[in-house]
Amino acid sequence: MLEQLELLLNLQQIDLELGELIAEGELLPVRIRELEDEKESAKSEVRASEARLEDTRKSRQKLERDLEDQTARLADLESKRLMIKTNEEYAALTHEIDFTKQEISKTEDAALELMEGEAGIKRDLAAAQEAVAARAGEIDAKIAELTSELGRLNDAIAIKRDERLRVSKHIDGSTLLRYDRILSSKGDFAVARIADGACEGCYVRLPPQMVIEVRKADRFIECESCGRILCWRPERDDG
Repeated sequence: MLEQLELLLNLQQIDLELGELIAEGELLPVRIRELEDEKESAKSEVRASEARLEDTRKSRQKLERDLEDQTARLADLESKRLMIKTNEEYAALTHEIDFTKQEISKTEDAALELMEGEAGIKRDLAAAQEAVAARAGEIDAKIAELTSELGRLNDAIAIKRDERLRVSKHIDGSTLLRYDRILSSKGDFAVARIADGACEGCYVRLPPQMVIEVRKADRFIECESCGRILCWRPERDDG
């Protein structure tokens, strides 16, 4: 039985190491997705700036077309001055000319404001594109590093699983089933050493007679409190 117990302790160490590798391996894809999302978010901001620039450009071009129409209308009104015959017609024409000039002035101011805004957006966009390109390069390098690390972890996990399989083959079927059942139930470890008269799994003090029986190592004994398989701790053995 002692040999089986030693095999269980060996298997348990393998499982602990395997669990750490799996936990680490599960975190890496999450981190990779976070980095990919960060890069996409930065690109989305640039695309939004590009869209604002395009909208501003279209608005400015529309104002420029409006300005051309207004200028042409003003020229047409000015050409009619020579054909005016009455004071009433002259006053009405003058009023329309003044109104058109005011509209031209407003359109010019609006177009100028859009031109200035467009120039500002271009500057901001260029800076954002440069920053995003630099950050994307950093992110891609980090993703490549994490992907390589994930591959290394997967290889280590495969090796550790093969190691577990090799050890498991030397453990009795019923003993292995008991171990796996306890491990599945507890989630951390199935074999608990005795230290200072207590189970290291649940820290409950054990009856002295139970400790003596565990030290004999002639049969498997489970902790009455947590159900883990108990074993003596050789390094603390004073006998």
